[in-house]
Amino acid sequence: MNIVRNMLLLGSSVLLLMLMVACGSAAEQPAAKAPAAAAPAAAAPAAAAPAAKAVPTAVPAAAPEVVTAADSAPVFADYWKPPTDYYGEPVYGGHIRINYEDPLEHANSWGASTGAATRLRSATMNHIVNTSPYDNTTIIPDLAESWDLASDGSAVTFNFHEGVKWHNGDDFACEDARFTLETWITGNGITSSSNKANFSFIDMAGMACEDDLTLSVKFVGPTAPAVLAFTSPSAFVFNKAWFEAGGEDAMFQDVSVGTGPFTWDEGQVVGVDEQRFSKNSNYFKGGGALPYIDNLTIYGILDESTQQAQMLAHQTDWHWVRNFGQYASYVAHDEITTVIRATRGHHQLWMNSGKPPFDNVKVRQAVVMGMDRNAAIAVLQEGYGSQGFVMVPGGAWNITQEEGCAVPGWCQSDDMEATRAEAKAILEGEGFDFNKTYTFTVEGDAQVSSRATLIQEQLRLLGMKVDFDMVETVAYRQANNEGRWGELQSGNATMPIDDPALGMGHYYACASERNYITPQTECDQALEDMLKEALIVTDPVERKKVSDKIQLYVMKQYHTFPVYWEQEAVAFWPEVRGYFHYPGPSGPHITWEQLWYDPAHKGDTGNSGQTSGAPGGI
Repeated sequence: MNIVRNMLLLGSSVLLLMLMVACGSAAEQPAAKAPAAAAPAAAAPAAAAPAAKAVPTAVPAAAPEVVTAADSAPVFADYWKPPTDYYGEPVYGGHIRINYEDPLEHANSWGASTGAATRLRSATMNHIVNTSPYDNTTIIPDLAESWDLASDGSAVTFNFHEGVKWHNGDDFACEDARFTLETWITGNGITSSSNKANFSFIDMAGMACEDDLTLSVKFVGPTAPAVLAFTSPSAFVFNKAWFEAGGEDAMFQDVSVGTGPFTWDEGQVVGVDEQRFSKNSNYFKGGGALPYIDNLTIYGILDESTQQAQMLAHQTDWHWVRNFGQYASYVAHDEITTVIRATRGHHQLWMNSGKPPFDNVKVRQAVVMGMDRNAAIAVLQEGYGSQGFVMVPGGAWNITQEEGCAVPGWCQSDDMEATRAEAKAILEGEGFDFNKTYTFTVEGDAQVSSRATLIQEQLRLLGMKVDFDMVETVAYRQANNEGRWGELQSGNATMPIDDPALGMGHYYACASERNYITPQTECDQALEDMLKEALIVTDPVERKKVSDKIQLYVMKQYHTFPVYWEQEAVAFWPEVRGYFHYPGPSGPHITWEQLWYDPAHKGDTGNSGQTSGAPGGI
């Protein structure tokens, strides 16, 4: 049975609108199923001609069949389909070493979420359901082997796998999942719930375990992207007894209790930038079919020269590339495969609407008008980036260029000097104090601070003076959520799910930990109402209209601005098999259970210039 028959949303048109990304032609996607996508953002320049490799058959070429309820538990083999046409058959054993640039400072994905924390947790944890690592249009089982969505979209029942064990030997039970959801929604016992806004549609009083393997969840009303919400990258289910015994300290420091494909090796401490994991021999998924590899090591390497040196020396096997000088060296390498795709990430500038003069929307508009986005892309991304609006560029939810460019400052003019002069005139007309030095709060991260330095220069060209206030990551998150930051701040941002309610709600819902507006000001009820509307509207055409309305409203407030949307690359040596580079928001690419290591391919050549052909590459 096709697992797509278990994508339990409110109907085929709704699902396609929420889950499909621009990975097929317009002719391949039935027009009645989803609104037309906005014109994609400009693609990154090709570094070299791609190597001649077969395009994998794992990418769905047409809209999947969809029904509204699960009728049985799907068979593992029906949904776990790695692109073997490209990689060959999976093999077992081996060690894969993952190369990341973020220091592995802590592991609290639930109360102080960061990308590094999520990566550290992902090897050992599971979601209730997840998206397929090979097809991000498909929701597949994780802890839940099947699920049943009410016909009106007002509730869901999850049926968990039997025999799931925590790494400490305890049995997983429904109460663990129910308590996890309760903690997310209430925020009890954690610094700042990373999923509070994401699950605001759940009716707390209507959530209960029918037995140890069955969780019934009622919603406050019909909810279009309900099941999709459970695939959020940080939506890990944790052990109730473990949390009650150790509190949030355990979330920060203890990675030993999970259900996932790998166990955290003994004798380690969090905060060390080399973390080792071993195969969970008692893993429930696929009846022991996963994971493929025996050992996994994740590195957090802050220095970019060291990252590249270790990868080129083959001391690491897989590198998530955010520095495109590194990218060029990998593309030129005859053994290393490199794939690139536009991503959901962007570098975001926030202006504090609770502090004068940035409580003035005209001042915020002038700042946005003065941002030279092309310069930021050229300097910080070496051209591998794009301008865009609020939703992921090129996705089904993006507004048109005509609509977006009608909002002053959101599309860069051909004459930045003239536009900057116009912005200065606005500031002067609003009585802006050019003699004052404003506080620019910046997360204490080398990459973030270098990006903030470019923004500082852009502000200087407007005549604005700012001083950096560098804040360590956890304190930075707390300061954000309590409104204790300066007049400006910037940071790396991630659209976790390409959906208007869940994606924009991540940044603009009043309850969200990533909404940095409401700590300073009252909740914007008009915006809150629109986000709630995006949750409950099921008609695809009407939902697109709501999405457009929210985006344009947010853009005209100028609270926040994506200076650029960046592209990401992944580079890996030929022994690494099974990787699929997602065309949009995803979490499964960092669970690692889908990768295998085949020493027979050591020394394979012909991979230079590989930006397409590899699964998911452009």
